[in-house]
Amino acid sequence: MSNKEHAYFLVMDAGTTNIKAAIVSAQGELINIQEEPAEVLMPFAGACEMDMDRLWESTKAVMHKLRLANPVLWLQVSAIGISAQGDGLWMMDREGKPVRNAILWNDTRTVMDFEEINPVCLGLNTCALFPGANGAILTWLKAKEPENYKRIAHIFHCKDWLNYKLTGHIGTDASDGSTALMDIYTKKYAYDLLDKLKISEMRDALAPISDSEDIIGHLQNGPASELGLNPGIPVIAGCLDVMAIATGCGLVAKGQRGTIVGTTLANYVVMDEETARGCIATNGSILCHTKKGTYIRLMAALSGSSSLDWMRREILHDEAYAVTDCEILKIPIGSEGVLSTPYLYGERAPFKLNSASGGYYGVRTHHTKYHLARASFEGMVLSMYDCYEHLPKGDAELYVAGGAAKSLCICQMICDCMGTDTYRFEQKELGLIGVCRLIQSALGFESDMASQTDHFVPDMENHQKYKALYGDFKLLKESLMPFWKARLGRE
Repeated sequence: MSNKEHAYFLVMDAGTTNIKAAIVSAQGELINIQEEPAEVLMPFAGACEMDMDRLWESTKAVMHKLRLANPVLWLQVSAIGISAQGDGLWMMDREGKPVRNAILWNDTRTVMDFEEINPVCLGLNTCALFPGANGAILTWLKAKEPENYKRIAHIFHCKDWLNYKLTGHIGTDASDGSTALMDIYTKKYAYDLLDKLKISEMRDALAPISDSEDIIGHLQNGPASELGLNPGIPVIAGCLDVMAIATGCGLVAKGQRGTIVGTTLANYVVMDEETARGCIATNGSILCHTKKGTYIRLMAALSGSSSLDWMRREILHDEAYAVTDCEILKIPIGSEGVLSTPYLYGERAPFKLNSASGGYYGVRTHHTKYHLARASFEGMVLSMYDCYEHLPKGDAELYVAGGAAKSLCICQMICDCMGTDTYRFEQKELGLIGVCRLIQSALGFESDMASQTDHFVPDMENHQKYKALYGDFKLLKESLMPFWKARLGRE
């Protein structure tokens, strides 16, 4: 780039609930950001899907908003990068058209014996399967929609679909690839696992794998004209949204711990390869990080802020966040006997059971809606604590990011429950900043972005109360397991 001081990047994040696009300077300054909702379809109980063509239209719409808000800088965009939701099944036919709606990461329609197949996955250095993993969903599609199954020519991930629409390139990156069917150390697909799953005919459909920062193509004339961008702009492979946020936080060193309090609740510890090879990940995942030679041990619970969103909508009728926070702080830890399980989408970490469900327990006539609200907050935080009980120890301090981490109340609850110094990044949109870091690396720019943090100190008396409450939470969860398992496949 001849003038790095005046270069600008277009960075995007395609999440489950919305799509964000931003213009970022080469120095990492977030100039402007726009959003567009992403529609999730639920055609039957347990199903979560997305219309791939509609997603592309929504992505174009958010870019048009950004263009209108920044007409001069728009013409100076010199590179593009995307992060997105992971897992799920995204597929095209031979003509480059979607085979059907994408089936998402939080879909629970697939029922199979994960306890039998996952030791095979571990032996092949692939991610353990769960209902929302593409390998698992492919078995459902083969059995239930054989005509659609036969039409599949290409399998990749959400961001890869958008990259294809921009560049015509069919591929994925190692972070998304490591969520399913890929040997995380060789970066090659474990075809023996396809044989075991009886989907070996999908071997040639799996997308080629690049590093997250690799330039995989250039903006084609068609979309360039439609979007008002210069054709030929380089597009990087991009990465899984969890990795983008971790990269934006600068958490790429061995031992660092972070939690993303988003729609999903992603809890992770960064590892080098030697440490990763010494881990046994029967639950959760070991995934490739964006920095070469690094990995994260991930426990991504399915219900993060989504469980709080449900509670706010259905119980509190969308009252102001500040009002809710104020009211629940009047109620002591333990919600005066009310416990909540947050598993509205089933669960995949630290246990796998798609028939697990949310609920409130111990409710008496003197309890109010704010007791239920506090129990929901505590249920999410205790689920997070449960995940860390199954992760490597890592460093003492914890870093938090994500939409729900904007709440001081939630951050302090996390801090007290975990019993350790907790830091919240002041920089907003860390996933977009992480994509910017990848573009900087791809183009040879030096990254001097530093993120400031808010510091939360644990109240150790409260920590002891949360530890006792975790005992009750774990007992409730274990007591409900037989009931949940009896309902498996009946919904």
